[in-house]
Amino acid sequence: MQITTEEYKGFTIVVTPMKDCGDLWDFEYRITKTGQGGQDTDPAPAITRSQTAGGHATPEVACLAGVQVARTEVDNLLALALAQTPAG
Repeated sequence: MQITTEEYKGFTIVVTPMKDCGDLWDFEYRITKTGQGGQDTDPAPAITRSQTAGGHATPEVACLAGVQVARTEVDNLLALALAQTPAG
C-alpha cells in the first residue's frame, strides 16, 4: 500500500489511502509536529483524521487529496496559534 509522507511548515503529514466500499479510494492522514512522536503526552499530540465520503479514482489521487486537506489543517492551526499569541 502506498503511503505518502511530507514535511510542511514544521509538521510531518502522513497520508494512507484506504479502499472504500466500492471501487473508489478514501484517505486517512496524521499530522505531528516534526521531531515529535505524536504521543498523547507530547506538548502537541498527533492529529488523525480520515475522509470516508466522496472517494477518489486511485490511491495516488487519494494521497494527493489527503496531503492538500492536511496542509489546510496545518495552515489553520498555525493561524489560530498566531491569533492567540498576545501582541506586544
